[in-house]
Amino acid sequence: MSYVPTRGHGLIDPPLTHDELAQRITDAVEGVTTEQALGELTVHVEPDSLLAVLRTCKEELACEMLADLSGVHWPAGDHVIERQSSTTGWPSYRVSRDRGVIEVLYIVRSASRNHRLRVAVGTDDTDPVLPSATGIYPTANYHEREVYDFFGVRFEGHPDLTRILMPDDWIGHPHRKDYPLGGVDVDYKHDKYIPPPDERDLREVID
Repeated sequence: MSYVPTRGHGLIDPPLTHDELAQRITDAVEGVTTEQALGELTVHVEPDSLLAVLRTCKEELACEMLADLSGVHWPAGDHVIERQSSTTGWPSYRVSRDRGVIEVLYIVRSASRNHRLRVAVGTDDTDPVLPSATGIYPTANYHEREVYDFFGVRFEGHPDLTRILMPDDWIGHPHRKDYPLGGVDVDYKHDKYIPPPDERDLREVID
């Protein structure tokens, strides 16, 4: 006779709902706001509150796992996003920002209770600095090195904040929106040179 585990098999307690998670975090740390959309919970925090929120997630909400840590660059100025109906289906829209921000997103998960949430924090893109989470989640070591490598965010307190994917002498941070696209001196096969997009002839690149 085969045994099929139940949905809650192995859990120490039932998962907390998004409303319960949001309430516990806002009660524990002042100045935190929450947002629920598309079945996900996002907790928005200021840099000074980041570690307090992450510590609350781990110690009081049983979120033992830092599942992911990533970044996105929102540059200052006016930006028009063209309609992309043939790919993503997104409509066209315009965004305007007074200052550039690098947003860092932490996905924390409870393996013992099976709930998860996102913690979002922003830092100015002219001098991006955040406290390191390695003292709370040791696996943040490698995640933070990647965000430093690609976005230039300095994580204060990190034990070894060095590049992890790009060469040590690489100039700039490739995932920033102000980083040049193409035209980078790379050793392609047959000495091929890939020019910037506005100077690109598609047939030349393919041939």
